Amino acid sequence: MSVRLPRKQLEIILSQLKGFPDPNASKEQYEISDTVAATMLFSAASAGDIENRRVYDLGCGPGRLAIGAALLGAEHVVGVDIDSKVLNVAEQNAVQLGVRERIEFVSQDIETITARVDTVLMNAPFGVQRDHADRPFLRKALEIGDVVYSLHKASEGGRKFIARYVSEFGGRISFIQEMMMALPATMHFHEKKRHKIKVDFYRIEKQEETK
Repeated sequence: MSVRLPRKQLEIILSQLKGFPDPNASKEQYEISDTVAATMLFSAASAGDIENRRVYDLGCGPGRLAIGAALLGAEHVVGVDIDSKVLNVAEQNAVQLGVRERIEFVSQDIETITARVDTVLMNAPFGVQRDHADRPFLRKALEIGDVVYSLHKASEGGRKFIARYVSEFGGRISFIQEMMMALPATMHFHEKKRHKIKVDFYRIEKQEETK
């Protein structure tokens, strides 16, 4: 499967986009880095899970993953976030890169989604401010998508839990890639201008018998 943009070029393009206008710690509105977003998108595209596919970005925020999917040739992209203010920024970002007509941005609680799609992309809440905040995202992603690309805070205990949880809801982890992600200081309690954390990037497949 060919990829329309080199990974580095995609990263540069995504770096031009606006972020959260007023990030909320309780909602865990931490922005995915351009490097990590490009890696996720390039991996999904290389596996044939973006081009000509129906793609959902759950908790899309400013829209980096949704917009990247559109740039890489997705048939139709839907970005879902409960924060209508950040969706306005996502729409502006999509207009800036000329893909607005190919993305539908929806202000919606993920629990109410009933779609069936090929691929789900998500930078789920890490559960730092709210324990287990990523669980509803994983459950909904496996309910609506055949393949899920998801980002989580790295830890041995987290990997074991996600493996059990994914299996319980009919999924199978096909790979995990550990990466470092730089987080800019966006909250009032951040002391450093930039902080690096370890994250795990998952590819999860819906098992055949549950499709």
